Amino acid sequence: MEHLRPAGLNERRCIARDVQGVYGNLILYATYRIDCALEDVALRGQIDRALRQCIVEHPVLGVVIQDVETEKPQLYRPSSPLLHEHVRYLETIDTHEDDAGTVQALLKQVHNEPFAQWHIRPAWRVHILPTTPSGNSQATELNVAFAYSHALADGFSGVLFHQTLLRALNTQNSPTPTNEPGFQVSAEDHHLLPPLEKAATLPISWSFLLRPLFGEFLPTWIVRALGMSSEIPDGVWTGAQKRPPSPTSIQPIRTAVCCRQIPPAHLERALAGCRSHGARLTGLLAVIIARALARALRARGQARSDFIANLPLDLRRCIPQASHSMANYASGTTETIHILSKQNQDHESPGSLTNEDWATARRLTERLSEASNTLADQPVALLKYLSDFRDWTTRQVAKPADSSFELSNVGSFNTSTSSPLQPHGTTDRAWSLRDMVFSQSANALGAPFNVNVASTKDGPLAIVLTWWPGMLGVEDEESIMNDVAEGLVEQMARV
Repeated sequence: MEHLRPAGLNERRCIARDVQGVYGNLILYATYRIDCALEDVALRGQIDRALRQCIVEHPVLGVVIQDVETEKPQLYRPSSPLLHEHVRYLETIDTHEDDAGTVQALLKQVHNEPFAQWHIRPAWRVHILPTTPSGNSQATELNVAFAYSHALADGFSGVLFHQTLLRALNTQNSPTPTNEPGFQVSAEDHHLLPPLEKAATLPISWSFLLRPLFGEFLPTWIVRALGMSSEIPDGVWTGAQKRPPSPTSIQPIRTAVCCRQIPPAHLERALAGCRSHGARLTGLLAVIIARALARALRARGQARSDFIANLPLDLRRCIPQASHSMANYASGTTETIHILSKQNQDHESPGSLTNEDWATARRLTERLSEASNTLADQPVALLKYLSDFRDWTTRQVAKPADSSFELSNVGSFNTSTSSPLQPHGTTDRAWSLRDMVFSQSANALGAPFNVNVASTKDGPLAIVLTWWPGMLGVEDEESIMNDVAEGLVEQMARV
């Protein structure tokens, strides 16, 4: 094996989570189609070559992590990785439902299959479910779920993987499968990006630094007197008062899944509403989720009007050299949402968005824009003051949640940027991509539930809710997540 570099700070944080079983994986799912019937050998040959191209362009796919049980994990390039260990062809999924049910069942299955043997096998897999489109035997479709560890790659990395895979499928010269099982990645091709703290300078102001330190080590009354309290305000919903028993490496965290789609027409109308109110989609979604959650809780006897949203950030716009590369370059911000119009929570169907709702969506949009366009005072920068990641992870799992939900939006996939002309200058029988879905596993250190969002240009908006069973503080967890999801869909139809 060739030693590449030590793991970076955010990488170490994610490695500690994964190895201790308190976090699972990320998944970017999409449906691929080509208007011709491909025999199994030819189909697998095309996929094989395309995946090899993905590995060449994204070196992180050829990295293993050693010393994961220590505070100094190291990244290596294995001498002879085997591609077939990362590709799983599925014949069926255990569901009797429609396409949405198939996606939900696939996500649940893949989320609950933890990675193993970090020291010899890169932590990613591609799950492929070939299908024949209804009424068209002369076409081939693939449901492709790319699952990967958050340790070395963030949410947008999954989008980059699918961009590369689609382009590679449409630019290869031969569908003939290779007889070589390895990755075939040469050393000169394998240029692994540095960790975030080496790729960019992350300045920290004194006030930003002292707030979490005071909150950790000083008595609450002193922190409040200094105006640096990070204590959760009274009335904020944070799920169960106590987290479920901590997962372990032997019994890792389980993830429950709920999927919905926003039709393209409703999405376009919502985007138009955002433009007219000076907001963007993520800000609007955060408000709608809070409204739907408030209604669902009120129906169960819990009157709550304040919610804290965790909003992950992609820092690539501040690091131009990483704009098209898979890496773990994520940070985040936290915002409070107050639902003023309590009467809307009592209606069987959601009422119209109020001026206050749009003002909140606009505020969140402005905050997200500010936070994602600077490297200063990023929460991820504080990791350099953490010496024992494993102990910190254990302590965090023992604490109650400090937020209501996490909202992650990886954006809209534009197929035109990933579908060059075929070698002979024609787009006949070219692969296309639709229905992108993003999902992340439950997080024993995080919010009670996650809302994961992705779309394809001119297609529906995919919404996936994931949670750790026992974390929501209600008896009917699946029911309340369905209510939140339905409330989100209904509200988007009324924007």
